[in-house]
Amino acid sequence: MATEAGKAARFGLGGLVGLALGAGLVGGAWLVTGDGENPASSPAAGAKAVPGGGLSAPKTLGGFVRRDQAVLDLDKGAADRMAERYRAWDSRSGERLTWAYGGAAAVVQTFSDSSLWSSFQLTAVRGSAPRPYVPYTDPEVLGLEKPTNELVTFGKVDCVLHHLPTEAGDEPESDSVSTVSCQRGDGRLTVLFREVTGDLTHEPSQVARLVDEAWAELA
Repeated sequence: MATEAGKAARFGLGGLVGLALGAGLVGGAWLVTGDGENPASSPAAGAKAVPGGGLSAPKTLGGFVRRDQAVLDLDKGAADRMAERYRAWDSRSGERLTWAYGGAAAVVQTFSDSSLWSSFQLTAVRGSAPRPYVPYTDPEVLGLEKPTNELVTFGKVDCVLHHLPTEAGDEPESDSVSTVSCQRGDGRLTVLFREVTGDLTHEPSQVARLVDEAWAELA
């Protein structure tokens, strides 16, 4: 049985990769900021918003479960504190998102597979948000098969992708693409997935399907 420290390290490595990509590359995705340790420094400190505010994340999405539940399922005896920590972080993130949207109903929920290897953070708000934006580059001029950053649309879902450099004419490796974010929205609801980690990050079309599933649950 994996220890709490071991699981945290394994999850943290994937999360840091996703977070670094997301913070640096997402053009239109919302980034909720603030000091994660000190409630008084949060923009939501003192706000009267209720976490979720009328939005409730589903318990499962496409075989993924809420991260706090995945932690408990792996090690019920030693993971209570870690599970509570994850619940608190998602709850406080939801409060900040509600504050950022002027009190609109919002929810943040992190999901994971049973091994804590692949995960994503669902962020939803009752309101509209700009579609993602990626600066233009010409891969041909750079001698690359794919642009470093790319916006790809799957049906009604916009995904921001990051490609590792592949020389023009070569077939990109399957793991050379990472999903920075996927988003679907209209004037009533916006659903954004970010911090996508593990094997899932290399499957943007699967992430887009999960966004559609979440949309159907929340719309």
